[in-house]
Amino acid sequence: MAMDIETRDSSGQAVEPSVTTALERLVIASQGVITKRIDLALLEGQELLSHVLRNALLASASTVLAVAAWFALVGCAIESVAENQSVAFRFGLFAFVNAIAAVGLALGTRSISPPIGNGGNAHSHHQSGATAHLRSHGV
Repeated sequence: MAMDIETRDSSGQAVEPSVTTALERLVIASQGVITKRIDLALLEGQELLSHVLRNALLASASTVLAVAAWFALVGCAIESVAENQSVAFRFGLFAFVNAIAAVGLALGTRSISPPIGNGGNAHSHHQSGATAHLRSHGV
């Protein structure tokens, strides 16, 4: 995408471009670079949004499945341990076990501190595909 900086007159002779012509070419080239940088920023934004949405969907599905498995496991354990007890007792025991698990998780998550270093951004040194593509083309 190199621009021909040599200008020719009507007889075909090479003529040095004027300062005005050179400045016009500089402005046009600068606008092209700015446009490509904006396109790059938009592509990176779309890529990031897609990544975040995909991860949120996977995390949500995993959470739903984990909760279902937990309830099934606790229900089976209570049914086998307290099979001769009343339904009200089994529901109370079920609620108690789940409450203990919830308190344990709440206390456990409070003791976990965020990672120190790059501001919590695990991908701070990651170069997106869009960035690599445009940089490989000289932008």
